[in-house]
Amino acid sequence: MSLSSHVRAEAQSPRDLLSDEMRRQNADALASLDTNRERAAEIAARLRQSGRLLLLGMGASHWANRMAVAFYRAAGIDAHAEPISEDLRQPETPFERVVMLTSQSGNSGEVRLWLNRNPDRADVFGLTLQADSVLGSSVPSLIGVGPREIPFAATRSIVITLALHAAVLEALGTDISDLRTLWAQPFTHPDLPQAAVSALSGCSSLFLATRGQCVPALECCALTYMELARTPAIALELGQLIHGPQEALGPSTALLLVRPAGPDAMNITRFAWQARSWGVPLVMFDIGNDMPDVEGAAIVRLPQAEGLAAIARVLPAVQALVIDAAARRVPDMGVPQRSSKVTDGEG
Repeated sequence: MSLSSHVRAEAQSPRDLLSDEMRRQNADALASLDTNRERAAEIAARLRQSGRLLLLGMGASHWANRMAVAFYRAAGIDAHAEPISEDLRQPETPFERVVMLTSQSGNSGEVRLWLNRNPDRADVFGLTLQADSVLGSSVPSLIGVGPREIPFAATRSIVITLALHAAVLEALGTDISDLRTLWAQPFTHPDLPQAAVSALSGCSSLFLATRGQCVPALECCALTYMELARTPAIALELGQLIHGPQEALGPSTALLLVRPAGPDAMNITRFAWQARSWGVPLVMFDIGNDMPDVEGAAIVRLPQAEGLAAIARVLPAVQALVIDAAARRVPDMGVPQRSSKVTDGEG
């Protein structure tokens, strides 16, 4: 980043910086699809040969990897996603597999340590926004379009990482035309009801839940809310929430549900009614379905979308809500007190 750009960034509030990142994310994601086609085809060819994929990342990069796992499996790849810190403590595996290391900065301590411990990198690839990073310089990498991300909490970088995965998935034969159509339009901040912002900003903790492919997107948004609002938040697949953690729900615990179109919508609706009967402040994001409103819930309606496009719709919409709520909850939202943008968890 140039000196003048750095001065401008210093003059902006963290919320303005987050908004700037999100405004450019669709264009950068679309460009990332097209500028990485050659490398994506190389990775796809190796995946077809090995049939196995291990996705490694930390923080938001791990959750971004989790968003892609189901789609790699649908393409016939035995894919798994783990935090790098966990993989560093696992025994070596004898079978052939492709490893994809994901890191927005490409310089986290875990990435450095993993590379140091794994000198044989024949089937190791990177996903990063920084071509000149340790990761980008050490292994063949997919490089996201755009400058490094400035704010503490990740927004644009998550969307770009999803785009890099989509480039590989497209090379594997996945139809991503809906994703391309979505990212061809500029991102606009969704029209959020004030009741939704109030539900989150007034809570002492937050639960997020859904069924299916959008669960990892909510896991990522839970991290964002904890980073910005300094408030406990956890995202769970709805079945996992019902199996015990629902005991923590109550009037001081907000609940955010995503209700996709399809057979799970009614199941989620029934749980929403239960939660309201317990006095839980409730926000619901509907993805193009015609389900009835739940009395007392703040509803955010999103256009119809499925697959990767559904994730790409839900992710920034929920991010926008948690940013708005965090800004109301914390006067110095976005200014970390114990963390840093690039972290060495192994230090």
